[in-house]
Amino acid sequence: MPPSFEFAKMHGAGNDFVVVADPDSFFWKQGAGEVVRSVCAPHTGLTSEGLIALAPSGNDRSPIAPGEPSFSMVFFNPDGSRASMCGNGARCAAFFAFRKGWAGREMQFLSDAGAIGACIVEGDRSGGLAVVRVEATEIRGRRTETGVAALPGRPVSFLDSGVPHAVAFFDTTEEEFAAMDIAALGRAVRFDKAFAPDGANADFVRVTGAASLALRTYERGVEAETGACGTGAIAAAVAAAERGLVKLPCSVSVRSGAVLSVEAAVGADGLCRAPSLTGPAQIVCEGRLDPGFFA
Repeated sequence: MPPSFEFAKMHGAGNDFVVVADPDSFFWKQGAGEVVRSVCAPHTGLTSEGLIALAPSGNDRSPIAPGEPSFSMVFFNPDGSRASMCGNGARCAAFFAFRKGWAGREMQFLSDAGAIGACIVEGDRSGGLAVVRVEATEIRGRRTETGVAALPGRPVSFLDSGVPHAVAFFDTTEEEFAAMDIAALGRAVRFDKAFAPDGANADFVRVTGAASLALRTYERGVEAETGACGTGAIAAAVAAAERGLVKLPCSVSVRSGAVLSVEAAVGADGLCRAPSLTGPAQIVCEGRLDPGFFA
């Protein structure tokens, strides 16, 4: 039976997670996916778009040397599959660790996508809301023109911003963009043969200004449209900037109504490097998962 875990139900810009303190690294072990599915389940669980487990470096009372990772993070989709990175989840993880005293206002932590830097821009340990910036992983695997059967003639960029994203641009009105059937289109793009075998998150983007975008995302693992996607915001802003459609920093409005900010250094070759994502992280409630729940 799994042990009892301290947890916080959190959201980053409307993307909601169960964040657990996991000092014994239970969720790094085989078979954790079944527990994740139980915790994230609607009605019988906590209804979440992902579970994030955090293991502190050393222990709660051991100071961490500057530049050393303060904790490790593992991210699970609600179906129990493990993902290498989640931008909104990373911000929630940083705030959770900061409130527990595992990390200072500026920190570094380990994820399956590599080392991640973060900063608590606004907020304190006694509060439930913060603005957090995460320094994301470098963009990998760029493909600027990818043919997708469900979007004939549509410009689609593929890039990995910690997890793979297919970014499609739409020159529509605000009303037409809001009315798009993201469930059907997103599923078709997510499973398109161009992204086999692992598939991709599907991002639908509308340019709204010289440095602003609107974004809707269908997330693999969740298998639905989500209120926000941090790595999707990075992918959308980077793809748009590299196409010359926007300037960075770029504001990204997501389905929940929140606005995220994406920054990156643009090189002489026009490619974006060292991307970062800034946005809110909020605690909804805190508690302890009862071991009897898993029996």
